[in-house]
Amino acid sequence: KIENMHEQFLARQKQAKGLEKQAEAEEKKDSEFTYAAVDPEREYGFVAVAAGEGLKAVFTDLGADAVVSGGQTMNPATADILAAVQSVPAKTVFVLPNNKNIIMAAEQAQKLADRTVVVLPTRTIPQGITAMLNFDPEADAGANAVAMQQAADKVATGLVTFAARDSDFDGRKIKKGEILALENGKLVATGTDITKTTYRLARSMCKKDTSFITVISGCDVSEEDAARTAQLVQAKCPSGIEVTQLAGGQPVY
Repeated sequence: KIENMHEQFLARQKQAKGLEKQAEAEEKKDSEFTYAAVDPEREYGFVAVAAGEGLKAVFTDLGADAVVSGGQTMNPATADILAAVQSVPAKTVFVLPNNKNIIMAAEQAQKLADRTVVVLPTRTIPQGITAMLNFDPEADAGANAVAMQQAADKVATGLVTFAARDSDFDGRKIKKGEILALENGKLVATGTDITKTTYRLARSMCKKDTSFITVISGCDVSEEDAARTAQLVQAKCPSGIEVTQLAGGQPVY
């Protein structure tokens, strides 16, 4: 009996240590953003949602105070966005969800925050980048919200990904492993060569008023392939278009 009690004690001790470690991990996770009181002298702040170290760095460079991990297939919870908002000590915090599936969570966080939150319904990463580039620190929040969203709405977004399984997409039969090119959510091309498919997508997206093309490479694309793709796009698109390349590091797309 004593032996059994000793075993039980050791088992409970082990369980307690396990729970302690779990609690520590949760605490670490929860403390990614630290609460900050509003600074009366700080007018504006920014929270963006992005996946991939490269894209997070882009938003930070553009002035985002906090970047929440999330994007295609990985939607952050309202609590994550709220924690990020509450970590920015500004009177007004602009939130850029950068994905249509994250807009609702951002709007929920807006209702729960203890400071003014303006949610810009950006649906893609390029829209979010463009919105931030069009922020005017001299303008008021309302004027900024309109100008930033209008600029974002002028951006076309192409996505290149792999088919995870055999399926039908927009009435077309897709085989597992095939490369898919989507323009503003609609399938425009399929292929087996990622560089060629990306180039075809860029060509399809070029309009008369196109000024810039930004090629954002994901985590599975080598630097060489990304540079080669950007060069091909530059060579084959009209001469007046400026092509740049970013190592986004995002998964899936």
